[in-house]
Amino acid sequence: MKWAIYILILVNLGFGLLHYRSVVLTDNKTPVNDDNLRLVLLKEYLEQQDKTDNKQDNVVEVARCNTLGPFKSKKTANTLRNKLVKLGLTVERRMSKDNKRKGFWVMIPPAETRKIAKQSVRQLKEKQIKDYFLVVTGEQTNAVSLGVFSRSELAQRRYDEILGLGFKVKIRQVDLPLREYWLDWPKEQPLLPEVLDTFRKDYPNIGQTDRPCS
Repeated sequence: MKWAIYILILVNLGFGLLHYRSVVLTDNKTPVNDDNLRLVLLKEYLEQQDKTDNKQDNVVEVARCNTLGPFKSKKTANTLRNKLVKLGLTVERRMSKDNKRKGFWVMIPPAETRKIAKQSVRQLKEKQIKDYFLVVTGEQTNAVSLGVFSRSELAQRRYDEILGLGFKVKIRQVDLPLREYWLDWPKEQPLLPEVLDTFRKDYPNIGQTDRPCS
């Protein structure tokens, strides 16, 4: 009987020892994996930094194009484009709105309420005036627009017409986008100076320069 008790005690000690070793190994395993995880992340970070540095070191060269202009009308630009194409150039027409020009806005000034503004609209209809619209947003809310003109004499003519019908009218100066047309072609296709001189005889205000290709 004593031997049976001794055997049970030894078995319990053995299980206890195995359990203790398992706990130690498990506890030691976690920081090892954490260290490996941090090393992997650091490696990825350094690789990403190398890629970023390489991108910054690589200077991107932007292609350059010759450009001819400006032309005030699309028709004129197309005429010159056809001539350049016949010379073997690959030409694209481009429109810019970088500059501004003066415009003249004829209007019935803003009314105190939308109801009053609509009364002006009804009266314009009765007078057979068709070109107008009611402004519903912005600084000129409840004004009635009677047209925006690029030439002051045309605005004055409209002003006199509406004023003669008994309406209170005013002309306001505004900035309009200036549409200009340009002709672009690759820098590798130069235009002979004598050809450019020929174009300038017909269009003295044009010039040639270069710009980044579109």
